[in-house]
Parts: sequence; C-alpha cells; structure tokens
Amino acid sequence: MTSAELKKLASERWSQLEQWYASREAREKTVLKVLAGVAVFVVLYWLIWAPSLAARDQARQQYVANMQTLEWINANSGAVQAARAGSNSNSRLPDNWVSDVSRSADEFGLTLKGFSPDGNRSVRIQLEEQPAAQTVLWLQSLQEKGVQLGNLEMTPGGKSGTATVRATLQQ
Repeated sequence: MTSAELKKLASERWSQLEQWYASREAREKTVLKVLAGVAVFVVLYWLIWAPSLAARDQARQQYVANMQTLEWINANSGAVQAARAGSNSNSRLPDNWVSDVSRSADEFGLTLKGFSPDGNRSVRIQLEEQPAAQTVLWLQSLQEKGVQLGNLEMTPGGKSGTATVRATLQQ
C-alpha cells in the first residue's frame, strides 16, 4: 500500500469512528471519555513513568556500588602503595628475616595472632579476622622479598572482607 492509500483508509476509519461516537447517548460518551483518559494515563505510565523509575533505581544501585568500590579503594590505597614501594625497592629480608615478618605485618596494619619459628628457615603464622586484601598484599610483598609460601590456608572471616589465615613461610 502506498502512503496515499493508507491516508485514505485512516480517514475512512476515523470518519466511521466519529459517526459511531456521535450516535452514542450522553452517558455513554461520558464513560468513553473517562475510559479514554484512563487509557492515556495507563499508556503514559507504562511507556514513560515506569521505565524512568526503573532507570532511576538502577542508577542509584550503580552509584551505591561505585561508592562502595571507591571506599574500598581509599581504605586499601595505603597497602597498595606500601606493596608497590616494597616491590620497587627490590630489598630482601636480612638473615634474621623471621623477626622482620612480624614488623612487616604491622606495616600493613595486620595483627599476627600466632607466630612460631619452625627451625631456622621457616615460620608458622596465624592471622584471624584480618582484612583479606591487606593480607594478600602483605603476603605478596613478602614473596617479592624472597619469602616463599610453604603452606597457605585462607578462610573467610566472620565479617565481610576479612579472612583467617594460617601459613608457613620459608626463606
């Protein structure tokens, strides 16, 4: 069909609708007007208002997620910088490296719950409810200084973002 034929067909249908509406009683016309208003309201709601609300809620959720990520980044930036500083210096732990493990944990804001030397070349450590990200960065910095992980057991802590770690470190 061409556009001229479509216009003619639409014009015919519209005139039929006008004739049908004109033949209705006054009460029926009122009801039809109210129904038309409700239909327009429903269409506007479902085509404009509901999608706008959904988009707004999704944007809010994304904003909250981004803010949580930013807070995490800000909270862990010191550990990342310390790890980078440790890797840039290429320093190695000295011969008395076992005593320096505890000090390096303090530098990353970690508290060792258990610390027991196991001979001259290894040490067993235990951390409970410590920030998981800080712990991983600390262990990575130790590896960069020449300390090897002989055994590692890391389980989630009771609070979100924490972990319990048992490890054997070896030189």
